Amino acid sequence: MVEKIDVRHMRVLLHLVREKNVSRVAEGLGLSQQAVSGYLKRMREVFPNELFLRQSVGLQPTDYAYELAAKFEKILEEVDGIFSAFPFDPVTSDQVFRVIANEYAQLAIIPRLSLLMRERAPGVRLEIRDFSPEQHNQTLAQGDADLVIGFSEYVDPGLLRKTLRNDQYCCVVRRGSQLSARIKTLADVSSLPHVGFASGVGNLGNRVDDFLASRGVSRTVIATLPCYTSLHAFMHVNDTVAFVPSAIAAVGDFQVVDTEISALRFDVVLGWHRRSSGSAPREWLSRTIEAFAWA
Repeated sequence: MVEKIDVRHMRVLLHLVREKNVSRVAEGLGLSQQAVSGYLKRMREVFPNELFLRQSVGLQPTDYAYELAAKFEKILEEVDGIFSAFPFDPVTSDQVFRVIANEYAQLAIIPRLSLLMRERAPGVRLEIRDFSPEQHNQTLAQGDADLVIGFSEYVDPGLLRKTLRNDQYCCVVRRGSQLSARIKTLADVSSLPHVGFASGVGNLGNRVDDFLASRGVSRTVIATLPCYTSLHAFMHVNDTVAFVPSAIAAVGDFQVVDTEISALRFDVVLGWHRRSSGSAPREWLSRTIEAFAWA
């Protein structure tokens, strides 16, 4: 007979014990009085003892009804808790967050994120994984990573995503370089030596070439590097020009030269799989990255 009682019966009984009035319970639960009476009738059929005594001023719960109400209240707290976010305390947590990040994110975002973790969540650790356009969606779907940070063009559009920033390209030379004095317009870079970057998930080198071509600007590339990380060492020896994202220029301590290349923009996004929707730790990490990354 117990299977005939569900959560709705429990809520009605609990409210009847508190209110002792069918009409008030019906109004409070958004039900008709007939529906409340129907629930009460079913409970009378199921339980072996009387639940309420009718009085002129309403219903008087029996001791048995009070005992049932106390049990039902505990059950309903558990049921309602299912729909509440699990608590996450960054101060006491020893969570390991696994973040897939492209080179841009590893240089411009992850270091500051790690510093913030030490201040706000001293027990939390970061595990950074290189971005793979073929594998990142599957890695997130399997629960082997919590988030991905990368260029919008390469982050799977099937993931839940938020744009962290719309960044721009800039023209850079090394600190103290005399080349900056020779660059007044974008066309001036044509006569200077350049270092380029291989097009791929780590950078958007083809976007730079397309942008320059659209403005009739050519360039002489003396070397093509696979990543931004080696640019500083390269420029320490070679006095060249390069086009890099502004965030990379900032962390690399390059001298920025004002040119039209700043019109070339791109999106950096934060992504996660829908399997982690509602995860309190993942949501905390997402909010933390969004709050500090581009302040």
